[in-house]
Amino acid sequence: MRWLALPLVPLVLIIVLAGLAYGLWPRESASRSEGFDASALAAALAEMDKGAGAGADGEEAEPGETLTLEFPRDHGAHPGAPAELWELTAVLRDAQEQPVAVRLSLARLKLAAAADGRASAFAADALLAGEWVVVAGEDAMALPGLPVRAQRLSRTALGLAGAGADEAGGERVWIERWALSRTAEGGLALHAEADGIALELSLSSLKPPVVLNRETLAGAPEQGTSAVQFYSQSRLAASGTLRAKGREQALQGVAWLDHGWDALAEALAGGRGQLVANRFQLQLNDGSELACLHLRRRGGGGTPIPSCVLIGTDGETQVLRRRELTLAPTEAGWVTEGGVEYPLGWRLLIPAHGLELEVEPLFGAASGGIASGGAAARALSSASIAEASWAWRGAVRVSGRRESEAISGSGQMDLNGYGDGSPRGT
Repeated sequence: MRWLALPLVPLVLIIVLAGLAYGLWPRESASRSEGFDASALAAALAEMDKGAGAGADGEEAEPGETLTLEFPRDHGAHPGAPAELWELTAVLRDAQEQPVAVRLSLARLKLAAAADGRASAFAADALLAGEWVVVAGEDAMALPGLPVRAQRLSRTALGLAGAGADEAGGERVWIERWALSRTAEGGLALHAEADGIALELSLSSLKPPVVLNRETLAGAPEQGTSAVQFYSQSRLAASGTLRAKGREQALQGVAWLDHGWDALAEALAGGRGQLVANRFQLQLNDGSELACLHLRRRGGGGTPIPSCVLIGTDGETQVLRRRELTLAPTEAGWVTEGGVEYPLGWRLLIPAHGLELEVEPLFGAASGGIASGGAAARALSSASIAEASWAWRGAVRVSGRRESEAISGSGQMDLNGYGDGSPRGT
């Protein structure tokens, strides 16, 4: 099965929900992925429940209607929604300033109630699925066991998994020994363990959430599509420790959280197989962020449609349409992986803001292998099974200029819809 993605609207849903339409981040390198795919599972199971979306208080949304989000209420889980997704991505640094990329993706899938209405400790009203990935460069840390990629699938029964308020009054979503928690004070904490690796992170938001409505999905609303609720926290200060088989390393950096719910399956279905969608979440060192989406027809032809949302240092957003920017792959940035060409190098120009940026994989890329090679390459790229739609997903570095000043940063890049005869092009 395949990853569903959660990415940045009124035009912000462009940036994020089309990521919903396509897939999440690291997976097996150009070979069909093993085990379940949490995001794809979310889409598949939600497809079984075609009921209208529900708001946080159970309020139903009519087709085409967007319910108003309210914080801190909507930071919590939405048990009435047929599907709900969380994705936390981060680029952290160790004591030697070497990069470590992290992603935790969690999907809650509502299950139908028992036909006889009987309650049982073994009964579950939802299924939780997730994937956790940690990748480091060759020079980062003397920690064994990296990269790590693990998946979990569990029912909300017997305390194995769940999403909602905890005993301390905070909110959390968890699958066994993985948890993303929000404290009553508004902070976040991540805990994950697998294969002898354990990660603990504390996160605090440096900006207010960017609310995403379903005003635009891939550039325009679709008739008859139920509401999808979505928001991002685009800059979270992150610090913590990574323990690997008796060794421990302190980490710190910045993270990005996406949280979405309601009729995700219908949002995902919107023309997914007909488009190539390239999504970028970029955190710049001047305190601003960019969430960008580049769409083109899968079969070639037509004019590519790039859009960006610029999130300023004060949290204010500005929508940038295609006449206001240039976003295109560089000629030297194409890499062939498993017989599929991916544009791993990109150039972004926003003249009104004096921005000239280059985007490339954080851990490097070479023909026949993405990232630093071997297992790291396999953890940083992905093959999608559904509809033979292939994807590359991973951490990136950003370099360039704003006016005359040098600027840098990091972030995530999702390249979706490649393979299956998709022609090379911009």
